[in-house]
This record gives sequence, structure tokens and C-alpha cells, in this order.
Amino acid sequence: MTPKRVLLAVDDKLLLKVYQDKLTAGDFTVFSARDLGKAAQLLAEKKPDIVLMDVVYQESDPLEFLKAIRTEPANAQIPILILPNVLAQASHDAIDAGATHAIHYSIEPIASVIDATRHTLGMPILPASAGADLFKAEDFWIETIFANAIDSINRMRHCLPGVAAKPPELPALHELWNLAHAFAQKVALLPYKPFTQITGALDLLLFDLNQTHDQLNASTIHTVSQTLDFLAGIATPACLASLPDPAAATLLVVDDEDGARQFIGAALDLAGLKCECAESPAQALEKLNKSDFDLILLDVGLPEMNGFELCGKVRAIEKYKDTPVVFITGMATFLNKAKASLSGGNDFVGKPFNLAELGLKSLLWLCRRQLQAA
Repeated sequence: MTPKRVLLAVDDKLLLKVYQDKLTAGDFTVFSARDLGKAAQLLAEKKPDIVLMDVVYQESDPLEFLKAIRTEPANAQIPILILPNVLAQASHDAIDAGATHAIHYSIEPIASVIDATRHTLGMPILPASAGADLFKAEDFWIETIFANAIDSINRMRHCLPGVAAKPPELPALHELWNLAHAFAQKVALLPYKPFTQITGALDLLLFDLNQTHDQLNASTIHTVSQTLDFLAGIATPACLASLPDPAAATLLVVDDEDGARQFIGAALDLAGLKCECAESPAQALEKLNKSDFDLILLDVGLPEMNGFELCGKVRAIEKYKDTPVVFITGMATFLNKAKASLSGGNDFVGKPFNLAELGLKSLLWLCRRQLQAA
């Protein structure tokens, strides 16, 4: 039987090779492109049976690409699948522009891609025995990803001055997102869930910042910079192997507004974290004494006592002397930063906060605390 023909469009060189090698090993004929101009050329020349593509490219607009190829009658019926990623909104936008569907994001992206490709083309799904070798991570991926990790992070760092400029340099912001997205996609191939969660949350935050530039502020820029510094410090197999799953942690959210608690809970759920909530300082202290929490998120403007005063009381409880405390405040001034530090707080997130930022910040402090305790 003639092998099915796959057009694969991925910006990142290593990620392109990984998917191409695995699809070829799965008996597909693969035509690959790192930019969508080349992909359009191959689509016209090679007449593939299916297209697999990412949602982020440095030099190309995937939505315009999708709209353009769907205007050609010859391309009206060809299946176009979006490769697995954490960017649900970007995938939805791609489907609206003409993609067939987005491949489900899972802890085994190679398996997801091959299974989705075979299913879409009407081919039988591989049995577990046949897929075991095909789906497994190769040593050279792992070695190459770790060997290039610091360089990838430093390239992201080089974008920060442009992102923090007044006004921000939008090409620098897009380049930062493109680099972070490629890094997150490669990290997802590794067997280290905390690493995948953090890089995925960074990818999601930078997607939001590229879509909504008014969310680019001192708080979000600080969180991005903080994340890159943290990633640089943990990007070794030995360090990552010592990190437990952040999903096993429990957070306490203290805010007197029901809507704010729901919003914070949604942010944490998006990051794969679970929490309990308290609507007052008294209820928070009761919960803290009865249960154990790994991270505390405190609103500053609480009734009875403010968040800074509550933090002081939290620090007086022996088991919470070193537990990370992050303030959520609309008053991210120098004075409040000083108060946060003096009261025993570790960090802050400015209101109105971005969901991805709060989830990312929480992941950072949980993993930092777990490393200190290891």
C-alpha cells in the first residue's frame, strides 16, 4: 500500500526533526517546512493527504495561511490538524480560520500526533505493542534539548529589554513568544511534568500578552523575567528529577470577594493546581492551623486586618515560617513592595491580574519551595 503523504509545518528545527522522524518511522511519507511560505509551495507541488501544523511562527501568520489555502478548491477537503499545545484559544482561532481540528494535548505528544493522523486518514490505531517503541522518547532528543536549554533561555532573555521598553517593541514581544513556545513544545517531549507545566504556563502568558498588549506591565514583565531565571537554574535532569508533581500541592487563597476567589481558582485550575479558599483573615488562620498548605495567596485589602498584617500572623505559626506567600494587590507601588517584604511576603501579583500569570507565579513558588525542602 502506498504510504500516506503528510505535510509537516513546524518553525523549530529540532521539533520538526522529531515529528518528521517519528512519522516516517510510522510509515508516512513526510514533506517538511519551517515556514508557511514553503509549506504553501509543498502543498501545491506534493498534494499531501494531510497537513500537520503548529500555531506559532516567527515570520508567518498561521491564520492567514489557513484562510488562503482554504480559498483554493483543491485544498477545500484536505484535513489540517493543529499540533498539540497548551494554547486553547490559538487552536480555536486556527479552527475558525480553516483547520479541521486540534490534536489533544497530552503527556505523550508523539503518540497523540500519530494516533490523530492515522484516525483522521481512516487508518487503524496502532496497538500498544506496536506503538511502544515508536512513541518513546529518543536519547538524542533529551540530550539535545538539555544541551541547548541555556542558550534557548538566554535568547529569550535578550528579548526582554525591547519588551520592557516604553512603548514596548512588539517584534521583540512576538520573538519572545515564538522562542518560549518552541521551548515549551520541546520540553513537553521530556518526562518531567513540573518543567512542562512551567514552560507551558509561560507560553500561555506570552500568547495573552501578544494578543492583549495592555496586559504588558511591570507585574507581567517581572513574572516572565523571574520564570526565565528559574528555568535556567533547574534545566538539568538531576535537578528536575528531584521536583515532585506540583499538582500534589494545596494552596490557600485568601480574598474577601467571592468573584475574586472564583477568578483565582480558575487561574490555578488552568495551571493544574488545586486550592482551598478563605473569605476572611479569621477563617484563613483557622484553616492554616487545621491543615497544611504549600503556598498562600493573600489579597492585601482584607477586612479585620490587611494582608500584610495577616502575613505577619502566618509567619508566627511555626510550620509556615518558610511557606511562600504571594500578595495579590492593585497597589504594586514601591511602598507596598516594601511592606510585603517586611511582613514576610515573598512576591506579589498586580491587579487586575492575568490568569496565566497567577498560575505561572504559583508554579514557580511551589517548585522553588520544593527544591529548598529536598
